[in-house]
Amino acid sequence: MRPILVMGDDVNRLANLLLVLLAAAPVAGCALVAGGSAQVLTTTTILADMTKQVAGDRMSVGSIVPASAHVEEYEPRPDDAKRMSEARLVITNGLDLDKWVEPLLRNAKDGTPVVVVTDGLPDIDGNPHMWFDPTLARKYVDKIRDALIALDPAGREVYTASALRYSQELVALDAELKARVVTIPAGGRRLVTSHDAFPYFAKAFGFEIVGFAQPEPDKMPSAGELADLIDKVKAANVPAIFSEAGVSPQLAETIAKETGAKVITDLPTDSLLDKPADSYLGLMRVVVDKIVAALK
Repeated sequence: MRPILVMGDDVNRLANLLLVLLAAAPVAGCALVAGGSAQVLTTTTILADMTKQVAGDRMSVGSIVPASAHVEEYEPRPDDAKRMSEARLVITNGLDLDKWVEPLLRNAKDGTPVVVVTDGLPDIDGNPHMWFDPTLARKYVDKIRDALIALDPAGREVYTASALRYSQELVALDAELKARVVTIPAGGRRLVTSHDAFPYFAKAFGFEIVGFAQPEPDKMPSAGELADLIDKVKAANVPAIFSEAGVSPQLAETIAKETGAKVITDLPTDSLLDKPADSYLGLMRVVVDKIVAALK
Protein backbone atom coordinates (compact mmCIF):
# COMPACT_ATOMS: atom_id res chain seq x y z
CA MET A 1 0.00 0.00 0.00
CA ARG A 2 1.32 3.41 -0.91
CA PRO A 3 1.77 6.00 1.82
CA ILE A 4 -0.58 8.97 1.66
CA LEU A 5 1.26 12.24 1.47
CA VAL A 6 -0.36 15.43 2.72
CA MET A 7 1.30 18.61 1.57
CA GLY A 8 0.92 22.36 1.27
CA ASP A 9 -2.65 23.64 1.49
CA ASP A 10 -3.85 20.20 2.58
CA VAL A 11 -1.74 20.50 5.73
CA ASN A 12 -3.23 23.91 6.49
CA ARG A 13 -6.76 22.67 5.93
CA LEU A 14 -6.23 19.69 8.22
CA ALA A 15 -4.61 21.85 10.87
CA ASN A 16 -7.52 24.30 10.79
CA LEU A 17 -10.01 21.42 10.99
CA LEU A 18 -8.18 19.99 14.00
CA LEU A 19 -8.26 23.35 15.77
CA VAL A 20 -12.01 23.62 15.19
CA LEU A 21 -12.60 20.12 16.55
CA LEU A 22 -10.45 20.72 19.61
CA ALA A 23 -12.19 24.01 20.36
CA ALA A 24 -15.61 22.41 20.05
CA ALA A 25 -14.82 19.33 22.12
CA PRO A 26 -15.06 20.85 25.63
CA VAL A 27 -18.42 22.47 24.86
CA ALA A 28 -19.89 19.31 23.41
CA GLY A 29 -18.54 17.17 26.22
CA CYS A 30 -19.62 19.38 29.13
CA ALA A 31 -23.26 20.03 28.37
CA LEU A 32 -26.00 19.30 30.91
CA VAL A 33 -26.69 15.67 30.08
CA ALA A 34 -29.97 13.87 30.72
CA GLY A 35 -28.51 10.40 30.23
CA GLY A 36 -25.23 8.66 29.56
CA SER A 37 -21.94 9.49 31.19
CA ALA A 38 -21.46 12.56 33.39
CA GLN A 39 -18.44 13.54 35.44
CA VAL A 40 -20.71 15.09 38.07
CA LEU A 41 -23.95 13.24 38.75
CA THR A 42 -26.72 14.90 40.75
CA THR A 43 -29.99 13.46 41.95
CA THR A 44 -32.18 16.34 40.69
CA THR A 45 -32.33 18.71 37.75
CA ILE A 46 -32.28 21.67 40.14
CA LEU A 47 -28.95 20.51 41.57
CA ALA A 48 -27.68 19.78 38.07
CA ASP A 49 -28.49 23.32 36.96
CA MET A 50 -26.77 24.83 40.00
CA THR A 51 -23.73 22.63 39.44
CA LYS A 52 -23.52 23.56 35.77
CA GLN A 53 -23.59 27.25 36.70
CA VAL A 54 -20.47 26.70 38.80
CA ALA A 55 -18.69 24.06 36.71
CA GLY A 56 -19.14 25.76 33.37
CA ASP A 57 -17.34 23.83 30.65
CA ARG A 58 -14.82 22.14 32.94
CA MET A 59 -17.17 19.31 33.91
CA SER A 60 -20.07 17.47 32.30
CA VAL A 61 -23.11 17.45 34.59
CA GLY A 62 -26.08 15.11 34.63
CA SER A 63 -29.17 14.46 36.72
CA ILE A 64 -30.47 11.02 37.63
CA VAL A 65 -34.07 12.21 37.80
CA PRO A 66 -35.17 13.70 34.46
CA ALA A 67 -36.92 17.03 34.09
CA SER A 68 -40.62 17.09 35.00
CA ALA A 69 -40.37 13.91 37.12
CA HIS A 70 -41.12 13.86 40.85
CA VAL A 71 -37.92 13.32 42.81
CA GLU A 72 -39.47 11.72 45.89
CA GLU A 73 -41.37 9.18 43.81
CA TYR A 74 -38.53 8.33 41.42
CA GLU A 75 -37.68 4.69 40.84
CA PRO A 76 -34.09 4.16 39.63
CA ARG A 77 -33.62 2.57 36.21
CA PRO A 78 -30.99 -0.03 35.27
CA ASP A 79 -28.80 2.50 33.47
CA ASP A 80 -28.66 4.71 36.59
CA ALA A 81 -26.28 2.19 38.18
CA LYS A 82 -23.94 2.48 35.20
CA ARG A 83 -24.05 6.25 35.32
CA MET A 84 -23.26 6.13 39.02
CA SER A 85 -20.25 3.88 38.37
CA GLU A 86 -18.83 6.40 35.91
CA ALA A 87 -19.33 9.54 38.02
CA ARG A 88 -16.37 11.31 39.61
CA LEU A 89 -18.58 13.30 42.00
CA VAL A 90 -22.12 12.72 43.26
CA ILE A 91 -24.32 15.52 44.61
CA THR A 92 -27.53 14.78 46.50
CA ASN A 93 -30.12 16.87 48.31
CA GLY A 94 -30.60 14.72 51.39
CA LEU A 95 -33.28 14.82 54.10
CA ASP A 96 -34.99 11.85 52.41
CA LEU A 97 -35.93 13.77 49.25
CA ASP A 98 -33.74 11.39 47.25
CA LYS A 99 -33.36 8.48 49.67
CA TRP A 100 -33.70 6.06 46.72
CA VAL A 101 -30.12 7.04 45.78
CA GLU A 102 -28.62 5.12 48.70
CA PRO A 103 -28.66 1.68 47.00
CA LEU A 104 -27.34 3.29 43.80
CA LEU A 105 -24.31 4.64 45.66
CA ARG A 106 -23.06 1.08 46.06
CA ASN A 107 -22.25 1.24 42.34
CA ALA A 108 -19.96 4.25 42.72
CA LYS A 109 -16.21 3.70 42.49
CA ASP A 110 -14.35 3.52 45.80
CA GLY A 111 -13.45 6.99 46.95
CA THR A 112 -16.04 8.81 44.85
CA PRO A 113 -17.03 11.88 46.90
CA VAL A 114 -20.71 12.26 47.76
CA VAL A 115 -21.93 15.73 48.73
CA VAL A 116 -25.24 16.17 50.56
CA VAL A 117 -26.08 19.84 50.10
CA THR A 118 -28.48 20.08 53.05
CA ASP A 119 -25.97 18.70 55.57
CA GLY A 120 -25.32 21.20 58.33
CA LEU A 121 -27.99 23.66 57.18
CA PRO A 122 -30.88 24.72 59.44
CA ASP A 123 -33.89 22.61 58.54
CA ILE A 124 -37.57 22.96 59.34
CA ASP A 125 -38.80 19.69 60.84
CA GLY A 126 -36.57 17.70 58.50
CA ASN A 127 -38.26 19.11 55.39
CA PRO A 128 -35.96 18.72 52.36
CA HIS A 129 -37.21 21.59 50.15
CA MET A 130 -34.57 24.11 51.19
CA TRP A 131 -33.97 25.44 47.67
CA PHE A 132 -37.21 27.42 47.90
CA ASP A 133 -35.27 29.92 50.04
CA PRO A 134 -32.68 31.60 47.76
CA THR A 135 -30.49 32.29 50.78
CA LEU A 136 -30.25 28.55 51.45
CA ALA A 137 -29.79 27.93 47.73
CA ARG A 138 -26.63 30.03 47.98
CA LYS A 139 -25.41 27.60 50.65
CA TYR A 140 -25.99 24.80 48.16
CA VAL A 141 -23.81 26.68 45.68
CA ASP A 142 -21.02 27.09 48.24
CA LYS A 143 -20.98 23.34 48.87
CA ILE A 144 -20.99 22.59 45.14
CA ARG A 145 -18.10 25.02 44.59
CA ASP A 146 -16.02 23.45 47.35
CA ALA A 147 -16.69 19.93 46.04
CA LEU A 148 -15.63 20.89 42.52
CA ILE A 149 -12.44 22.51 43.78
CA ALA A 150 -11.59 19.40 45.79
CA LEU A 151 -12.18 17.25 42.72
CA ASP A 152 -10.38 19.54 40.26
CA PRO A 153 -7.96 21.89 42.08
CA ALA A 154 -6.69 23.29 38.78
CA GLY A 155 -10.12 24.79 38.22
CA ARG A 156 -10.23 26.68 41.52
CA GLU A 157 -10.28 30.14 39.95
CA VAL A 158 -13.01 29.19 37.47
CA TYR A 159 -15.21 27.60 40.12
CA THR A 160 -14.68 30.42 42.59
CA ALA A 161 -15.51 33.12 40.04
CA SER A 162 -18.51 31.24 38.67
CA ALA A 163 -19.91 30.55 42.13
CA LEU A 164 -19.52 34.21 43.08
CA ARG A 165 -21.30 35.34 39.91
CA TYR A 166 -24.13 32.87 40.42
CA SER A 167 -24.44 33.71 44.10
CA GLN A 168 -24.86 37.37 43.18
CA GLU A 169 -27.60 36.35 40.75
CA LEU A 170 -29.35 34.56 43.60
CA VAL A 171 -29.13 37.66 45.79
CA ALA A 172 -30.71 39.67 42.98
CA LEU A 173 -33.35 36.96 42.49
CA ASP A 174 -34.25 37.07 46.18
CA ALA A 175 -34.79 40.83 46.04
CA GLU A 176 -36.76 40.55 42.79
CA LEU A 177 -39.10 37.91 44.16
CA LYS A 178 -39.66 39.74 47.44
CA ALA A 179 -40.60 42.85 45.48
CA ARG A 180 -43.21 40.76 43.63
CA VAL A 181 -44.57 39.17 46.81
CA VAL A 182 -45.19 42.49 48.59
CA THR A 183 -47.79 43.30 45.94
CA ILE A 184 -49.99 40.71 47.67
CA PRO A 185 -51.80 42.26 50.66
CA ALA A 186 -50.19 40.98 53.88
CA GLY A 187 -53.41 39.31 54.98
CA GLY A 188 -53.63 37.42 51.70
CA ARG A 189 -50.29 35.66 51.87
CA ARG A 190 -51.71 32.25 52.69
CA LEU A 191 -50.84 29.02 50.94
CA VAL A 192 -52.64 25.73 50.43
CA THR A 193 -50.62 23.28 48.35
CA SER A 194 -50.55 19.64 47.27
CA HIS A 195 -48.05 18.60 49.92
CA ASP A 196 -45.64 20.06 52.45
CA ALA A 197 -43.11 21.53 50.02
CA PHE A 198 -43.14 25.22 50.96
CA PRO A 199 -42.10 25.85 54.58
CA TYR A 200 -38.79 27.45 53.53
CA PHE A 201 -40.54 29.50 50.86
CA ALA A 202 -43.12 30.66 53.40
CA LYS A 203 -40.44 31.65 55.91
CA ALA A 204 -38.34 33.46 53.31
CA PHE A 205 -41.18 35.38 51.68
CA GLY A 206 -43.60 35.94 54.54
CA PHE A 207 -46.40 33.45 53.83
CA GLU A 208 -48.61 31.45 56.19
CA ILE A 209 -49.05 27.77 55.38
CA VAL A 210 -52.75 27.03 55.92
CA GLY A 211 -52.36 23.38 54.95
CA PHE A 212 -51.66 20.84 52.23
CA ALA A 213 -53.84 18.21 50.62
CA GLN A 214 -51.50 15.27 51.26
CA PRO A 215 -50.01 15.13 54.76
CA GLU A 216 -47.54 12.51 53.51
CA PRO A 217 -46.16 11.85 50.00
CA ASP A 218 -47.91 8.97 48.18
CA LYS A 219 -50.60 8.79 50.84
CA MET A 220 -54.16 9.99 50.42
CA PRO A 221 -55.59 12.01 53.33
CA SER A 222 -58.23 10.47 55.53
CA ALA A 223 -61.78 11.80 55.41
CA GLY A 224 -61.13 13.55 58.71
CA GLU A 225 -57.92 15.19 57.49
CA LEU A 226 -59.64 16.40 54.33
CA ALA A 227 -62.58 17.82 56.27
CA ASP A 228 -60.19 19.57 58.65
CA LEU A 229 -58.34 21.18 55.73
CA ILE A 230 -61.60 22.31 54.14
CA ASP A 231 -62.56 24.00 57.41
CA LYS A 232 -59.17 25.73 57.57
CA VAL A 233 -59.44 26.99 53.99
CA LYS A 234 -62.90 28.39 54.66
CA ALA A 235 -61.80 30.04 57.91
CA ALA A 236 -58.76 31.63 56.28
CA ASN A 237 -60.76 32.66 53.21
CA VAL A 238 -58.02 31.30 50.93
CA PRO A 239 -58.79 32.20 47.29
CA ALA A 240 -56.54 29.64 45.57
CA ILE A 241 -55.23 26.12 46.03
CA PHE A 242 -51.97 25.23 44.33
CA SER A 243 -51.52 21.85 42.69
CA GLU A 244 -47.96 20.91 41.81
CA ALA A 245 -46.76 20.01 38.35
CA GLY A 246 -47.20 16.32 37.63
CA VAL A 247 -49.65 15.84 40.49
CA SER A 248 -53.30 15.05 39.86
CA PRO A 249 -55.41 18.11 40.76
CA GLN A 250 -58.27 15.89 41.94
CA LEU A 251 -57.75 16.54 45.65
CA ALA A 252 -57.29 20.27 45.07
CA GLU A 253 -60.48 20.31 43.01
CA THR A 254 -62.37 18.53 45.78
CA ILE A 255 -61.25 21.14 48.30
CA ALA A 256 -61.99 23.96 45.84
CA LYS A 257 -65.52 22.68 45.25
CA GLU A 258 -66.22 22.76 48.98
CA THR A 259 -64.61 26.14 49.64
CA GLY A 260 -65.12 28.20 46.49
CA ALA A 261 -61.38 28.56 45.94
CA LYS A 262 -59.86 28.26 42.47
CA VAL A 263 -57.25 25.66 41.55
CA ILE A 264 -53.86 26.71 40.16
CA THR A 265 -52.13 23.80 38.45
CA ASP A 266 -48.57 23.02 37.32
CA LEU A 267 -46.73 24.71 40.17
CA PRO A 268 -43.07 23.61 39.84
CA THR A 269 -41.45 22.07 42.90
CA ASP A 270 -38.56 19.60 42.84
CA SER A 271 -37.80 19.28 39.11
CA LEU A 272 -37.18 21.69 36.29
CA LEU A 273 -39.83 21.90 33.57
CA ASP A 274 -40.01 23.38 30.09
CA LYS A 275 -39.16 27.06 29.61
CA PRO A 276 -39.35 29.34 31.46
CA ALA A 277 -38.98 26.91 34.40
CA ASP A 278 -35.97 25.18 32.83
CA SER A 279 -33.47 26.62 35.32
CA TYR A 280 -33.50 27.21 39.06
CA LEU A 281 -33.88 30.95 38.49
CA GLY A 282 -36.71 30.37 36.04
CA LEU A 283 -38.46 27.87 38.32
CA MET A 284 -38.46 30.31 41.21
CA ARG A 285 -39.85 33.08 39.02
CA VAL A 286 -42.63 30.82 37.73
CA VAL A 287 -43.56 29.79 41.29
CA VAL A 288 -43.77 33.38 42.49
CA ASP A 289 -45.58 34.59 39.36
CA LYS A 290 -48.27 31.92 39.76
CA ILE A 291 -48.71 32.60 43.46
CA VAL A 292 -48.81 36.37 43.08
CA ALA A 293 -51.26 36.23 40.17
CA ALA A 294 -53.62 33.99 42.19
CA LEU A 295 -53.45 35.83 45.51
CA LYS A 296 -52.95 39.48 44.53
